[in-house]
Amino acid sequence: MINNQATLNKTLALSATIAAALALSACQSTPSSPVIQRADATFETTGLGESKVKAQQNAIDSANKTCRSKQVIIVNDEVKYNGLLDERAGRMIGQVGAVVGSVLGNKSPDFSRDDDYEYTINFRCQ
Repeated sequence: MINNQATLNKTLALSATIAAALALSACQSTPSSPVIQRADATFETTGLGESKVKAQQNAIDSANKTCRSKQVIIVNDEVKYNGLLDERAGRMIGQVGAVVGSVLGNKSPDFSRDDDYEYTINFRCQ
């Protein structure tokens, strides 16, 4: 009986933690990406996203809006990960959640945030 109570308490604690994380992530929104013009005729912007690809796309979209009909030439770029866990652990937890969710028939919990990745680019329009 004591072992079942301990298991129940652990399950409830884990469920509460997951519910809180999902509730907090639902309140997140992707901030806009301002573009800064530098003295050397280059621009800088940072795209944010829950994945590296989304962050890159957000930065490139801002650059395309700035350059309008001209071509975006990226001078340099940098990707930075800002997740709650390190990148490898976050991927592993996501995979385990997907497996558990598929076994139980539930949607897997998503711990990623809209600002997990930052992609900063310096670019010019040509």
